Amino acid sequence: MLAEFSIIEDPLRPSVTTNLCAVCFRHERYEGKGIGCCSYEPEFCLFDLVYLYLNHPGIYNDIKQHSRIIEGYNGIMAEMSSSLKQCPFAGCTGCILPKDALTPLCRLFICREAALFAPMEYEERLGFYFTSTEYWLNLLLNECLPDEFELTWSFLHSFVVESSPEISKEMESIDRTNPHIEFFSKEINLADFGTIV
Repeated sequence: MLAEFSIIEDPLRPSVTTNLCAVCFRHERYEGKGIGCCSYEPEFCLFDLVYLYLNHPGIYNDIKQHSRIIEGYNGIMAEMSSSLKQCPFAGCTGCILPKDALTPLCRLFICREAALFAPMEYEERLGFYFTSTEYWLNLLLNECLPDEFELTWSFLHSFVVESSPEISKEMESIDRTNPHIEFFSKEINLADFGTIV
């Protein structure tokens, strides 16, 4: 199999990708239980919610209906409903969401098992996130939240709708044409994938 990896240095939504997620040895269809990356419940930050509201309203509505609001590592976040055996967006060929709809962690992390087949710089690129415009906009959104507010979806939805025009203007000012992309591929024996513990 040809294992493929790419790093996309999009100034707004940077990402790292690999086609190995589609054949993950820990995927539910192989083991009957979700224990890989897809077993985690995705957490969408405030900027993710505004971005999805503007660009992927169907996904935004799904998150709004099936998540709970938490205070997480990235400020106020929407966590997909707990007690799931795997991420609700995990399909039999990997994530079913468009790449730009993923959470920062999902866009910038490749598991150690997959990263073994690529140069070291592909394993984790979370540093990209902390220098990206989306991180700055997420901080801004968290600072704009009233100090005392009730963590309800009704309140949060109103906040997302009211914040969207200004965030949309900020996004339009970012040049996202032709981001730098690093690509790496390597022929691998699929039986070797997932051999580390």
